[in-house]
Amino acid sequence: MKLGVDIGGTTVKGALLDGLHFLREREAPTRGREGREAILTSLFSVLDALLEGGEKVEKIGVSSAGNIDPYRGICVYATDNLRGWTGMDIKGVLESRYRVPVQADNDAVCALKGELLFCPGKRNVTMLTFGTGVGGASLVDGEIVRGACFDGARWGHVTLVEGGRQCSCGKRGCAESYLSATALLARGRETIPALKSAKQLFGLYAEGNAAAGEVLREFGVYLNRLLDIIRAEVRPECILLGGGMAQSEEIILSLIEKKTDIAFARLKNRAGIVGACL
Repeated sequence: MKLGVDIGGTTVKGALLDGLHFLREREAPTRGREGREAILTSLFSVLDALLEGGEKVEKIGVSSAGNIDPYRGICVYATDNLRGWTGMDIKGVLESRYRVPVQADNDAVCALKGELLFCPGKRNVTMLTFGTGVGGASLVDGEIVRGACFDGARWGHVTLVEGGRQCSCGKRGCAESYLSATALLARGRETIPALKSAKQLFGLYAEGNAAAGEVLREFGVYLNRLLDIIRAEVRPECILLGGGMAQSEEIILSLIEKKTDIAFARLKNRAGIVGACL
């Protein structure tokens, strides 16, 4: 059996798997803005709960936001969505605590690996994940693209607007500062002050709310801009959309201009967990 855990900016999700069969699932708030110790406390609580049945676990796979060195299992860099996570020895800490082999990789890379189970024969696939931040990874000619920072392809930090909104990475105008749930909520509150979540914004849009419509049409402009950049850079056969926000499939698809190469994650929010186990 394998245990997979997915550390996102909002939630730590994990599952115990026998092959691809989910035996047990747990989750906890990440508390990413509270710093490394808070994140570790949440991570340990999920792992401890998954292991309480006493099953023998062969390996723990970790999917984490940030630039992850998959060879050493260390977070090379993370934004303030996971405050203090930069330099975190994920592999070392978990192997010391749980006494089983641990591997870690970037969350979008893990999500892509999970979704590739449903893309037989495809050698050029890009995965985008929309949540607290925006993650991205690309399979090109059958290989996961990895740069010097081990981050697959940093589609969330491609510049969409020169000198645009401040991003959590320190740059301006990144895709994440226009397309993440965090950015969408902030933008929505400019016209709907009582807005509680990006999910609520999508609900208001579906009800015909004019202010929500304006915000999401603007979101669509930036989403199409990012998709066109990806098409020009890596020419994918398919662009997969995943993460919590991508569960509003019908609305997001209605905002996309070119739909023929677009698909939504089959594993939905479980993609990172499955990829971590793989």
